[in-house]
Amino acid sequence: MKPALDLHSASLQLQGRAVLDEVSVSVPFGTHLAVVGRNGAGKSSLLRLMAGRLKPTRGQVLLGGLDLAALPGPQRARQIAVVHQHEQAHGQLRVRDYVALGRIPHAAAPPCESAQVVDASLAHCRLTALQDRRVGTLSGGELQRAVIARVIAQQPRVLLLDEPTNHLDLRTRADMLDLLAALDVTVIAALHELSLVQRFAHRVLLLDAGRVAADDAPARVFTPELVRGHFDIDVFHLPLPDRARPVAVFEAPEPVRSS
Repeated sequence: MKPALDLHSASLQLQGRAVLDEVSVSVPFGTHLAVVGRNGAGKSSLLRLMAGRLKPTRGQVLLGGLDLAALPGPQRARQIAVVHQHEQAHGQLRVRDYVALGRIPHAAAPPCESAQVVDASLAHCRLTALQDRRVGTLSGGELQRAVIARVIAQQPRVLLLDEPTNHLDLRTRADMLDLLAALDVTVIAALHELSLVQRFAHRVLLLDAGRVAADDAPARVFTPELVRGHFDIDVFHLPLPDRARPVAVFEAPEPVRSS
């Protein structure tokens, strides 16, 4: 199967500044990829390239083997869904109507088919009992689940998320990533909280000043050397009784105290 997304030496300049430099990455269908790096490393810009919102200054972005920049907007919308850092939703909309917005790219589908897709999306995100609530009455975690239900209803092949766990508590962050991990689509998420990466990601792409510094399984990217070198923090891989693999714990180094 052709890669869901394939970047060939993609570079991006914005306002004369190099934001991404010769990024090459192939993301097969069904892969869950976490994009990490310091602030300003180029994570959001990379997602915008992958969404077709920006065109590379040099290089190419392919979707299923086709030039993403050449695809019409409606065709891209049937293939790629995007969740931004700060999603806006009209507070008076019912949850079901908000989730149904994901069906806009599939306007030609029979109404009964779209209704079934919306039902399934609500159920997947545990929102069936809340479907008649107004969006403005939802808690932060419930709203984020509604956002995910909306993009699931879009039935994309690729789901792009820019810091989807911002402003959520630890339990809600974990629930959000568990929802993503259960999706049988390509999921690419820029994450700020490194400790959550292993919960859903098959691979980690580490960016440093717009370049790929590492692209591998979480355990091979989150090594003490790489983590200390790129984030100036320490990582410890700790075994837990109920986990199949060690859990990565990130901690700032102890300050040097004068005697």
